[in-house]
Amino acid sequence: MYDHSCSNCAMNEICLPLGLDKADVCRLEEIVSSSLVHHAGDKILRQGDLFHKVYAVKTGMAKSYRVDEAGTEYIQSFNLPGELVGLDAIYSKRYGFTVEALDTTVLCEMDFEELQNLCSSVPSLQKQLFNLFSRDLYKSHVNPIEHFDQTAEQKLSGFLHNLLARLKARGHSSFELHLPMSRRDIANHLGLAPETISRLLKKFQERGIINISNRRVIIENPSQLDKMVHCHALEDSIIAVDSIKLA
Repeated sequence: MYDHSCSNCAMNEICLPLGLDKADVCRLEEIVSSSLVHHAGDKILRQGDLFHKVYAVKTGMAKSYRVDEAGTEYIQSFNLPGELVGLDAIYSKRYGFTVEALDTTVLCEMDFEELQNLCSSVPSLQKQLFNLFSRDLYKSHVNPIEHFDQTAEQKLSGFLHNLLARLKARGHSSFELHLPMSRRDIANHLGLAPETISRLLKKFQERGIINISNRRVIIENPSQLDKMVHCHALEDSIIAVDSIKLA
């Protein structure tokens, strides 16, 4: 087990302790424990298991995916430090996704009933929990609908840009990405073929936008990557306005 301290955690500005005073952080620490170390491929949660706990990624990265009745896997998200997993099970009382470690990963574990009781007496904690829950809902429901008709190049450039921004918010480099997930995982998440991801990464490298070495990606031309993402967003807005005019 890792020793746990919300007060000293590097993620306390983007996780549940955000907005809590020192006394309330201490109360939160009483219901939080750190998990055992998980290694790449370890299952942290399993789809269909009974819901008891909510987890926050402390270190490392995980992926959340579901498997349908035909056995097809759908990767919902890649979970970074400071992000919660397991909240989807509040309604059904069973976890809707399997969560698997992509590299060496440690999580903070919280019994949901204890967390719920604490929220009732600490309004700022309840507010932050709702904020994090709302953020996850937005990412899982709004974004895929908005970007359903994007090209493969748009999807991949947006994925890299989004991951870079999320890692930067956690103190990582503004120009370097470590991708512990496979090309197949990225393709699954974006609804593309693995061959398409490999081809586009090679294309981005040839254009001088990125430099790839195994799972390490250096952003050589961040302004060009940013331009690709925001130009696509502008194009989508123009198309939407034109559609309204035509209607």
